[in-house]
Amino acid sequence: MKLSEGYQTLCYFTRGVNGFMPLNPQYLAFFLLLAAPMGNAAEVERRFHTMGTELNLTVQAPDRAAALAASDAAFGAVHDAEQRLSTWIPDSELSRVNLTPAGEERRLSPRLARDLAGALECGRATAGAFAPGVGALVKAWALRTGGRRPDAREIDEARASASADTVSLQGNRIVRRDDGFLFEEGGFGKGVGLDDAMAALAATEANGAVLDLGGQVAVWGDVVSDVAIADPRRRDEIALRMLIARGSIATTGNSERGIVVEGERLGHVLDPRTGRPSADFGSLTVWAEDAATADCLATGLYVLGPEQALCWAAGREDVALVAVRETPQGLEALASPQLRDRLTGVADDLVLRFPAVSETCAEPTELDASFIFIPRGRAWGTGVQGVPGN
Repeated sequence: MKLSEGYQTLCYFTRGVNGFMPLNPQYLAFFLLLAAPMGNAAEVERRFHTMGTELNLTVQAPDRAAALAASDAAFGAVHDAEQRLSTWIPDSELSRVNLTPAGEERRLSPRLARDLAGALECGRATAGAFAPGVGALVKAWALRTGGRRPDAREIDEARASASADTVSLQGNRIVRRDDGFLFEEGGFGKGVGLDDAMAALAATEANGAVLDLGGQVAVWGDVVSDVAIADPRRRDEIALRMLIARGSIATTGNSERGIVVEGERLGHVLDPRTGRPSADFGSLTVWAEDAATADCLATGLYVLGPEQALCWAAGREDVALVAVRETPQGLEALASPQLRDRLTGVADDLVLRFPAVSETCAEPTELDASFIFIPRGRAWGTGVQGVPGN
């Protein structure tokens, strides 16, 4: 099935450790958003350039003026997050953190302290499959400048510097113990921006919104979003559709975003545990209650691979995922059980399964109930009446 002319096509999505860089619009996953106005509500659709990509907003409010004001507030929040987090901006607060000499303490703004605490917590929760301090690895592989193959010594040094043990964050005070520990916002920054935008919307007269920031989608208030997940083999065709009534979804996949080094194509998603590109199996889409969690987990769980990712998510109500991989027989999609009524297979050769924990875990997963990425409450709403939340 190809994209229908009856849907609104928004941005394409990529993710990894590359920061807020311009994205290739022909990529792995695209999203189709359905947001019908409620009663006499006004609806506006706007597009802003920010974070090296586009923010597409559909906002509903009692009248047009209120909807426009709410969309301005949402964009302003994302813009502020970019100014704080983008390492493509030399004088952003995060860039200044990366330039602070190792061993020297630096005081952070409350928002940046919150952002970095959440990113580091996500790394801990995934046992290092996600790591926010992989800047040295990004440089070693030259992911921002076309790619190169580092030698084993470079990889080992960069991998060691990315360890969470080489940074200390206590409240709003941070110390990098290794100059090679360099924060890369590409795995969490868009999610932070979307969460900030939803918090800003909650302070307006808006009653519902769908936000698409470079392909990561967030749903706030009384709106339902119909999301199309692309076939990883043919990016202009749909593999599955997912219905969400709140929260955020993010997708990771190598697709054509890989690099070619010495004639060999390598994925752009690095495994911080090995310092090398992770295995390319297809794509992984994560739904979470808040966008920052969806953002970081889309990378970390992709690095783990389909079975380990499902095992990690088993038993959690605040996280769900679907992994799409290629097989000799066609596509196979493995999904969390709580998505059973939310997912619909579209590709003719796709097999959709909801494996039991016993299939994906050699033994029951030890869940960390304390894992909360960036607590923001339930400001995004509880879903449309008659359509329960995820």
